[in-house]
Amino acid sequence: MSSQFHSLKALKARVDNLIEQQGEDAPMAAWIYTSEDVVKYDEEGDEVQQPQALCNSVLCNLQDYDCVHQSIVDAIESEMEWLENNKVAA
Repeated sequence: MSSQFHSLKALKARVDNLIEQQGEDAPMAAWIYTSEDVVKYDEEGDEVQQPQALCNSVLCNLQDYDCVHQSIVDAIESEMEWLENNKVAA
């Protein structure tokens, strides 16, 4: 599933839908980045928040990084293979 959320409101709607389909105790993994994560560091190593317009562009453009999605797919496949090879009960 590619990244398709442009707001926390849209993400909440998707999560609410998933809860309805799978139940609120269904296992999951997620990585969420917001404007608070779009920072630079000054000479003292302190975070410097960036303008909201820049944050919006950076976050929206993250969708274009197919390597992130592929890395997650690869990790899922690796975990399933390891569990199968080690006969770990699911």
